[in-house]
Amino acid sequence: MGRKTRKAWIWILTILGALVLLRLLASPMLNAYANWLIVEDPFEHTDATITLSGAEGERLAAAIQLFRADKTDRLVIVGPDAPFLKVYSGEDSLSQGEAKRRIAVKKGVPDSLVTLVLGAQSTHDEATTAIAAARENGWTSLTVVTSPLHTRRARATFRKVFEGSGISIAVYHLPIERSSQNPDHWWHRENDTMAVLTESIKIGFYAYRYGIWPWS
Repeated sequence: MGRKTRKAWIWILTILGALVLLRLLASPMLNAYANWLIVEDPFEHTDATITLSGAEGERLAAAIQLFRADKTDRLVIVGPDAPFLKVYSGEDSLSQGEAKRRIAVKKGVPDSLVTLVLGAQSTHDEATTAIAAARENGWTSLTVVTSPLHTRRARATFRKVFEGSGISIAVYHLPIERSSQNPDHWWHRENDTMAVLTESIKIGFYAYRYGIWPWS
């Protein structure tokens, strides 16, 4: 075997080895990244629980669970004020937030303990909406309920907006085994893949637009 042939084989074996190593490491690294997106804070009890919009009712279910467990005094539902499915029911149809409020009441949360605050279009909007409601009502502690893969950005955003307010923030999500989101091999499922990629993009945008960093 000539020198050039040996050199070629060394390069081929090196590339193959690198590919095998990458394949072996890829799954653990991808899983680790998705799990990094998920955070949760310990808390005993808070004055109010902020239920962020979206997630097909999963966030509302988690908030109701906290209320039933006496982990919070009241629920606060935030989100956009656009009519829900207005193309079918007209401009005066219910907003998504109002629909959630009615569900919470139907599930046993007293009507007087469900606050609806509409108008927010983003996580940052929801945080500014929440701090205004907290100051108006004198709340000193809040639980923020959202989906697992959204928790890191949500916590960083709320901490930034609430900085210096004296109001404590705890982030909570429905347990993974009961959630529609699962970080384990997320790239095999369309919804989880979209959630991870969307959060990755939005983390970068929030750092650029608001100076909010994911490790805050």
